[in-house]
Amino acid sequence: MSVVERFKRWWKKEALSFFGLLFCALAFRSCVYEMFQIPSGSMEPSLLVGDMPLVEKWAYGYSKHAILLSPPLFDGRIFSSSPKRGEVVVFKLPSDHSTNLIKRVIGLPGDRIQVIRGIVHVNGEPARLSPLETKHLHEHEQSRFVTECYEETLPGCAESHVVAYYPPAASSATNNTQEFRVPERHYFMMGDNRDFSKDCRYKDIGFIHEDLLIGRAAHVVYSMGNGVRWWEFWRWFQNIRYDRLWNRII
Repeated sequence: MSVVERFKRWWKKEALSFFGLLFCALAFRSCVYEMFQIPSGSMEPSLLVGDMPLVEKWAYGYSKHAILLSPPLFDGRIFSSSPKRGEVVVFKLPSDHSTNLIKRVIGLPGDRIQVIRGIVHVNGEPARLSPLETKHLHEHEQSRFVTECYEETLPGCAESHVVAYYPPAASSATNNTQEFRVPERHYFMMGDNRDFSKDCRYKDIGFIHEDLLIGRAAHVVYSMGNGVRWWEFWRWFQNIRYDRLWNRII
């Protein structure tokens, strides 16, 4: 066997191994778990900028958006199941399917949602909102805002979570909304950082169709503070938030 033939066999074997591994990695990412990076403070204090939540892709079934670049392989969802109120979900922005958002499920199909003086009402029933002593520092570009934290329990939910408001008691339009009626096969999402979250309260986002759901955020598997970039390896050690690693997202 000549050198050229041996090289061709070696190249073919290595190429098959590489593409096999690539296929397995893409299949795992599309069907099982995927990590996302939190780029903004809209889910603070539950999720911080620099957190990397692990998202369960199988939680709600699969649409084309579960796959890298959203190829038009099929329509609708397969193995579909519904999110529960209070879960934190990753989904595609309705107006731009290349952008991922992460928010909390507030309204299910058929629900009536309204925010009155900062308190979420679901089908006329207010969420329980209890003030906490802790404060949260929200940083946006060159500005800093001290927000007040509250423990919120949505109607029909057993678990509570922490939300932030600035200022408290909510005189802003986003904290005193119209009543939203969630259409069938759609969901109403809000960020936990209520005064600094662009979510379903805004007309240019609106309701989220079930086909845009990507998965349920389960745990924080990695967290890097102080705006450290992924390539700044010399800053990794002193800026990893070790207390947040593998925290369950509630």
